[in-house]
Amino acid sequence: MIVHYRLMESRDVPGVFKVDQACFSHNWTQDSYQAETNNILSNYIVAEAEGEIIGFGGFWQVIDEAHITNIAVVADYRQTGVGQNIMNAMLARALEQGCVAMTLEVRGDNQPAINFYLKNQFTREGRRKDYYGPGMDAIIMWRYGLE
Repeated sequence: MIVHYRLMESRDVPGVFKVDQACFSHNWTQDSYQAETNNILSNYIVAEAEGEIIGFGGFWQVIDEAHITNIAVVADYRQTGVGQNIMNAMLARALEQGCVAMTLEVRGDNQPAINFYLKNQFTREGRRKDYYGPGMDAIIMWRYGLE
């Protein structure tokens, strides 16, 4: 199967929202993703296979930093390289846009995601208490140097 990676377009919003619903408990709304298509700070990559969105990742560019908003891959495509390819495309896009660092928050109990970011040269830099709700802290992670 061939997976295509490209920038998100307005027509992708329903598919991105479907992936969001399948992957996250603190979901964004479909309108939130639609707004991202018009947000000048926003950069989203979609992974598409056989005409269907199977994953996506996005970041907001704030001056020379990229703040990852979310990365998701539907369960059937996890551990196949799709998430890594989305990350690679995001890193390339951020570098292309002049970013020198990338940051994110991840749930402190989401060890698979933390491991993924560690593998991608992110380091733990802090914690946001109750960021995802009472008792659900976020780990702040950074990657300096995007090459």
